[in-house]
Amino acid sequence: MRILSSITGDHWVLALRTVLAVWLALYVALRLDLAQPAWAILAVMIVTLQPVMFTKGTPPLGIIIHRCIGRLIGTFLGALMGLVLIALFAQQPMLYLLAAGGWLAFCTFCVMLLNDEPASYIMMLSGYTATLVSLTAIGTGVDNVFSLALARTTETALGIGAGFLMHVLIAPRFGSYALPATLQALIAGAAGEARVALVEKRSRAVLNERLRALMGKHQQFEAQHSLARFEFRRFRRLLPALDRFAGDSLALMTGLRELEEAIDRLSHCEGAETIMAVLRDPTLPFLAALEQQGDELPPLPVLPDDTSLVASGDCVVLVRASLVRERLGEVLKLLHHGRALSLAMRHHRHARLVQLTGRRPRRSWHPEYGVARYNAFRVFIAFELLGLYWIHSGWPSGYLSMMLLGVFIVLFAKAPDPAAVVRQFLTGTIWAVIIGCVFSYLVFPAITGFPLLALSIGVPVVIGTLMTPHIRYAAVGLAGAVTLMTLLNLHRTYEFHPTQFINGGLASILGTIVTMVTYSLFRQRTPAARLEALLAAYWRGLERLTRTRRLPSRAWLESRLYDRLGRLLALGSGEPMLREAVDLHALAMCLWRLRRLARGGGDDQREIRHWVAALGRQLPHAGRDERAWQRLADDCEARATALYALRPLPTALIGEFEMLAHLLRDMPGAEAQAREALSDADNEEGALDAR
Repeated sequence: MRILSSITGDHWVLALRTVLAVWLALYVALRLDLAQPAWAILAVMIVTLQPVMFTKGTPPLGIIIHRCIGRLIGTFLGALMGLVLIALFAQQPMLYLLAAGGWLAFCTFCVMLLNDEPASYIMMLSGYTATLVSLTAIGTGVDNVFSLALARTTETALGIGAGFLMHVLIAPRFGSYALPATLQALIAGAAGEARVALVEKRSRAVLNERLRALMGKHQQFEAQHSLARFEFRRFRRLLPALDRFAGDSLALMTGLRELEEAIDRLSHCEGAETIMAVLRDPTLPFLAALEQQGDELPPLPVLPDDTSLVASGDCVVLVRASLVRERLGEVLKLLHHGRALSLAMRHHRHARLVQLTGRRPRRSWHPEYGVARYNAFRVFIAFELLGLYWIHSGWPSGYLSMMLLGVFIVLFAKAPDPAAVVRQFLTGTIWAVIIGCVFSYLVFPAITGFPLLALSIGVPVVIGTLMTPHIRYAAVGLAGAVTLMTLLNLHRTYEFHPTQFINGGLASILGTIVTMVTYSLFRQRTPAARLEALLAAYWRGLERLTRTRRLPSRAWLESRLYDRLGRLLALGSGEPMLREAVDLHALAMCLWRLRRLARGGGDDQREIRHWVAALGRQLPHAGRDERAWQRLADDCEARATALYALRPLPTALIGEFEMLAHLLRDMPGAEAQAREALSDADNEEGALDAR
C-alpha cells in the first residue's frame, strides 16, 4: 500500500509511455518476422528504465537521446566484436574464455576510467553486447552467428526507435528548459555573495552555508547544461560557452573565497572603511542589477586604480587594497561573463554577447587508475571461473548465466555499492522466473492473437515501470523486466518446454548470484576511501605545481578543479570536504600566481621560485598539524615583510604572499574549519540569547 500511495501522475505517464513503446516494438518485430522480438522489448526497457533509477521519474529527453545514440553505437561495436570472437575462437573454448573475458575486462576498465558519459556508456554496451552475441551463438549454434549479430543490432535499433518516439510524442520532458533561469540564479547567488562580502563581515558558519548553497546551484546548472546539446537546437551554438562557464563558475567560487580573505586582511588596516566605500560605489549597483531578473546587460564597473584607493603612503594598506581590487575585478568579470551568457540564451538579440566566452576549453580529467584496474580484474576472474564451470559441466543453458554475469557486472560497476544493487536484482530475477513460468504455462497457451499477447506483456511491464522510480524497488523492477524478456521466446508463444525454461531460469539466477558473490568477495575501496584519495590528489597536485619546470596554464588548473569536484559530488562528499577542496584550489591558484610573478631573471625572483618549490615539498607532510601550518604561514608573512624594502614596490607579489599566508592559516583541514564554524555558530546563538 505504501508504494501505491507514492505513485505520482508522472509515474503513470512513464508507465503509459513505456508500455506503448513495448507494444510498438513487439508489433513491428512480429510483422517483420525478426529473430527474437524480446530483444526489441529489452532495448525499450533498458533505454527507458535505467535512467529512471537515477532521475526517480521521467528522464529528460536529453538523457533519452544520449542513451539511444550511445546504445546504437555500443551495440554495433559489440556485435562486431562478438563476430570477431566467434570467427577466431569458436572451436577453442578456453581461448574464447580468455579473449571474451579480456574484452569484457577492457571495456569495464574504460567504463570506470572515462569521465565522459557518452564514451563510458558506449564502452559498457560494447562490452556486454559482444558477450551476448558470442555466447548466444555458442549456445544455439555458431553457424548463424552473423544472423544473430545482425538481429541483435536490428532489434536493438527497433526498440530504441520505439522508446524514443514515445518519449517525444507523449509529454516530453526537457531537462535543459530551465537552463537560462538556473544560470541566472547561479549568477544572482554569486552576486549576492560578493555584495555581502563587500558590505558586512560574516562568520565562518554563514560563509560555509552560503558556499553550500552556491554549490547546489552549480550542480543544478551542470546537470542541465550537459543535456542542452541534445534537447534544443538553439542552445547548440552556445555549447562552447556553456562548457567554458561550467569551469568558470567554479573559478567564481574560488574567487569569492579569496575576495573574502582579502577583505578580511584589509579590514585590520587603518582607513579600510574608506577604501571599501570607494570600491562599493561603482560595484554595488552592478551587483544589485545582477541579482535582479533583467533583460539588459549592465556595464562592467570600472574600479578605481591603486593611487585613488590609498591616499596615504602606507605600503601595507596599499598592498592589501590592491589585492582586494584585483580579486574583486576577477569576480566582477566572471559575473559579467555569466550574465552575458544567460541573456544570450534567453534572447536572440543578445547572441553576439556569446563571443565574450571564447573557445571551448580542453577538459583535464583525474583518472582513478587503481579503481579501474581492480574492477577489470574482478570482472575477468568472475567470467573465467563461471566459464570454466559451464564448459566442464556441459550445462546447455550455462551460457545464459555468462550473459547475465557480463551484463550485471558491467552495468553497475560505477555504483557506490554494486553488491547491494545486485542483491535487489536477484530478488527481481527470482520473481521474473516465477512470473515467466506462469506466463509460459498458463497465459500464453490461451492467447489467440496479438491484442491479447500485448495485454499480457503489458501487465509486467507496467508493474516493473512503476517500481523502478522507487529506490527500494528500482533494481527489482528493472531486473524483473530484463530477465522476463530474456526468458520468454515470443516466437514460440504456444509451445511450452519445461526443461528448457527451468534451465534458463536457473541459469539466470546463477548468473545473478555469481555477480553478487563477485562484488561481495572482491570489494573495491569504499566511497569514503575514494574521496580521501581524491583529496590526496589535490595535495600531490600542489606539490607538482611548485616543482614543475613549465608553469601550467590557468585553464588547466580550473579544469582539474572542475573534474575533481564533479567526482567528489558523485561519490557523496559532504560540505566540509567540498570546502577543503575549494580551499586547496585557492591555495593552488595563489602558488600559481606567485610562480607567474616570479618568472623574471633577477636574484629575488629565483629565490622566490626556490622558496615556492620548498613550500610545495612541505605541504603534503603538514597534515592536520596546526602548528606546522602556522610555521609555514609565519614564514610566508616574513617573506612578504622583506619585500616591502624593495623599490619599486612589488605590490602584486606582496599581495600574493599575504594572501598565501592567510590561506595557510586556514588550511589545517576541514576538521579545524568545521570546529571554527561550530564555535562561530555557538557564539552567534549565545549573542542572540543575550539580546
